Amino acid sequence: MRILRILFLALLLAGTGVALAQDGDTATTPAQQLDDLRGQLDTVEKTMKAADVPDGQIDDLRAQANDVGSKAQKVSSSLQSSRDAAKARVDQLGPAPTGGAKEPPEVVQARKDAQKAFDAVDGQIKQADAMALEASQTANALSDLRRTRFQERISRQSYSPLSRPFWSEPAKAFPRDSANVRDFATQAQADIAESWTNGNRTALISSVLLGLLLMTAVRFWIESRVRSLTANRMPPGRLRRSALIVGITLTSALTTGIGTQLLYIGLNWRDTFSDETNEVAKAIVHLVFFGAFIAGLGRALISVKRPSWRLPAISDETALSLRRFPMLFSIAVVVFYFLRVLNRVIGTSLAAEVLTSSLQAVVLTVLTALALIRLSRTHHVTEEGSTEPPRPVWASLFIAAAWVAIVASWIGLLSGFIAFASWMAGQVVWTLIVISATYLAMRLVDDLFETLLSEKGPMSARAQAIFGTHPKLLDQAGVLLSGVSRLALFLFGLTAVISGFGAGTSDIIDLASKVQQLKVAGVTLQPAQILGGIGVFFAGLLAVRIVKGWLADQYLPRTSLDPGMRTSLTTLLGYVGIVIVVSVALLSLGLSLQNIAWVASALSVGIGFGLQAIVQNFISGLILLAERPVKVGDWVVLDDAEGDIRRINVRATEIQVADRSTIIVPNSSFITKPVRNMTMANPQGRVLIKLPMPLDSDPVSVREHVLGAMQDHQGVAETPAPSVTLDSIDRAAMTFSITCYVGSPRDVGGVKSDLLFEIIARLRGADIPLLRPQDLVLRSGGNMGDLIGPTGASAPKASTDPDA
Repeated sequence: MRILRILFLALLLAGTGVALAQDGDTATTPAQQLDDLRGQLDTVEKTMKAADVPDGQIDDLRAQANDVGSKAQKVSSSLQSSRDAAKARVDQLGPAPTGGAKEPPEVVQARKDAQKAFDAVDGQIKQADAMALEASQTANALSDLRRTRFQERISRQSYSPLSRPFWSEPAKAFPRDSANVRDFATQAQADIAESWTNGNRTALISSVLLGLLLMTAVRFWIESRVRSLTANRMPPGRLRRSALIVGITLTSALTTGIGTQLLYIGLNWRDTFSDETNEVAKAIVHLVFFGAFIAGLGRALISVKRPSWRLPAISDETALSLRRFPMLFSIAVVVFYFLRVLNRVIGTSLAAEVLTSSLQAVVLTVLTALALIRLSRTHHVTEEGSTEPPRPVWASLFIAAAWVAIVASWIGLLSGFIAFASWMAGQVVWTLIVISATYLAMRLVDDLFETLLSEKGPMSARAQAIFGTHPKLLDQAGVLLSGVSRLALFLFGLTAVISGFGAGTSDIIDLASKVQQLKVAGVTLQPAQILGGIGVFFAGLLAVRIVKGWLADQYLPRTSLDPGMRTSLTTLLGYVGIVIVVSVALLSLGLSLQNIAWVASALSVGIGFGLQAIVQNFISGLILLAERPVKVGDWVVLDDAEGDIRRINVRATEIQVADRSTIIVPNSSFITKPVRNMTMANPQGRVLIKLPMPLDSDPVSVREHVLGAMQDHQGVAETPAPSVTLDSIDRAAMTFSITCYVGSPRDVGGVKSDLLFEIIARLRGADIPLLRPQDLVLRSGGNMGDLIGPTGASAPKASTDPDA
């Protein structure tokens, strides 16, 4: 704890120093700031014009140019108030009088001073704006230079591995390359010996021992403490798993990286390393840190020894088959990028660099292919055994893209495009690492908000007491915050994938801009625009699908909206999203709004002639979703169709009837025809039974038995209360009207049947006779009455009321 407190105080003091330094910078005058920014921009432009500027330095120069531009804009913004005040002073004094009128000398001098102050501030603002514009142009020029170099590098063709010169050239350069390696090794040994003899041996030994201790014993102790804290101190739920996985990943990366950094500090305690040795040593520290992060991330996600900690939905067989690949990928990344740094530092031959890049492409693609093959095999096995959930769509897309990249890498390798093959293989591995890290961060954020703000979470009561909001509202806020955070992480991961390995996807797309442009009906189309439009269309459809799924499965169920309204809202937003996606895709193809308007006009003409019914049903569907006269789940009667509305589509509505079949009704029928909605105002259903009884029956006793049967039935609602009324009396019988209500019109038939069975059983148990056919009195030439059927069937007789 004392060490942690010392580190915290050190960070606090460092932050205070930075703040004071920034305050000191703001104390300088705007003129001094502009002069300093001009010097920085001149240095960037001078370095940019050098022919041997490294690729990595181009990115640093671009960042410096952007920083100069942002600072110049800040200076311009800070001077706006001063210019406004100076302008107000000039306007207050007004122009010099004409016609020979004289002014007091102090007024003339005040006008000159005010105009001079205004000109000075205005000149500084114009200088700052011009510098910001120049910095932006310099950053764009650096981006173009980086893009051009990247395109030249990946489009450079050398010898194919199938050709003889590919192997003979490295053999010819081997003596010189091996001599360079020996010279560097000798220099490194001399630097280490110099550090031992002329450095601080105590600091060296302490740093080495502390670094080794941190990478071994301290690492395992911290991991055990993380397990204990997450298991005992954190509330129950999924947050325990995600926090534990993140803790193990960061522990593995930080302890290994800091331990390696301590080794470097101890060996180079008094800056005894030469420039070459120091550059290679720093690269080793960074690569070991990154490799430890890869290994720790893969080990934590797979969790072979502790399946209960595993976040991805993979089986034990899949995890067991993939357990060695995180370490293999980590070692491969560290080794090959160390070789790249070493080749640059010691100046090896081009043939050696080509051979190293080829070996990198082969190893990384083979490792990726083996991992995908094992994943596919175990997935097929688990599908047969039904122990693993279906693979997500994005995972299938990534696997397919990875196979395409592997094939492209091998084609480039065999055809001599070694740089392209190496870049493609590295991009696949980099994308896999970014996806894994983004997935872990998303799960942590999702579990964190679910634990803190979920209505049913373990910390819900405490959060409600702190924020003082309704549990439902707090739950909705948690889902929204989780969605926004996951979207931000997704965009961050996408940016990391695009900018991986020093290049972006735009660099690849720009390669197609050199292809001849195509003109169709006066519209200029390029292959890059066509591919971009197709990509935008499918990416937009995927985004609409994801947003609809998120609304339907996560956000809307936590609101007070009924299921029908949730379905209608999701469907309507889906239609709006598709329209927006199509419009954006057309704009990305290079079509202007005028061209889109012409296309819409042509479609409207075709719609007016041949698609009237389809458009009518489509518009009717939108009206149904907006006005909601009927919604999903309603019990409706339309012509001969009576049943539940299961789905409202673009053109038609699906109604499920009593025999479980589905009737597809055009949406326009719900707008143009009378529709009886049984559940719109009141979702209850009414049971109506007509019960004829002999004239000598005791009506009070009959009423009590019938009411008892309805009150004892669980499906009968208490409100409105069941009722038994004497409907009519004639020469043949007296008729009772029995009415009760149930929870839904769908329950009327079943409850009615149960009540008839129970009423007959109770009346017979009480020795109350039922009406028989011979008890009926028929009148010749008159009506037979409501109690006699075609064959003289006896009562009880149920009403044919459609509400019954």
